[in-house]
Amino acid sequence: MTDQHQAFDELAGTYSKARPQYPERLWAVLRERVDRHSLPHLAVDVGSGTGIATRQLAVTLPEWRVVGLEPGEAMRAQAVGDSQGTAIEFGAGTAEVMPLETASAGLVIAAQALHCFDHSRFYAEARRVLAPDGFVGILQNNRALEDLPFFEDYESFLEEHSPGYKRDYRDFDIAGELSGAGFTEVSRLFTKWTRPMTHQLFIELALSSSKMHAAVRQIGEEDTTRCLRSMLRRHHPSGELGIPYISELFTGTR
Repeated sequence: MTDQHQAFDELAGTYSKARPQYPERLWAVLRERVDRHSLPHLAVDVGSGTGIATRQLAVTLPEWRVVGLEPGEAMRAQAVGDSQGTAIEFGAGTAEVMPLETASAGLVIAAQALHCFDHSRFYAEARRVLAPDGFVGILQNNRALEDLPFFEDYESFLEEHSPGYKRDYRDFDIAGELSGAGFTEVSRLFTKWTRPMTHQLFIELALSSSKMHAAVRQIGEEDTTRCLRSMLRRHHPSGELGIPYISELFTGTR
């Protein structure tokens, strides 16, 4: 297991509690696109974590077999526990090496996980696993913190205390990468929304990040939490704030 997988395993419970779902509009569009073709009814969520997107995928495609692949043992265990009563299958696997037959899937998604992958290997493996006309979908929940007063304090804290962190670490040309990897009909859909949060929930959300977890390892959870509370009180003294999100869905056809 890599250090990154180990970091996420340590965060499984917090991740499950604090991370948001993805807007229904994106799932409706994904459903409409896969319905255009006769595809194998196997949908795969790679880097499935605690199964937040996997469960939404299963609701979107109730007649499909849905598989979540996650290399982290604790994250998989959390996903299984959170998904009781569903038919979702969770197994060990990575985006670069999926334990699936060639041309067996109609849909492969990655939700909030692309930055953890070797992109070129993932795209090649997705093309192998997908049947002709199958789809790859990349979902991103992007917190638009630059629209909030405490953005500079928050990012500066991470850049100081999280080794190697840069605030643009997820700035990829996803559409260009999909086209370059041989996918066709590449598209991007986005929607804006706001998530109301208390200071405490925001801190739990921040601590569910592997980047913030690296800061915790540097200065300790007590000091990290104290710094987060201080900047929140300074910029949002009411005890509540609204986190603006820009959620994206990129799709490409095999």
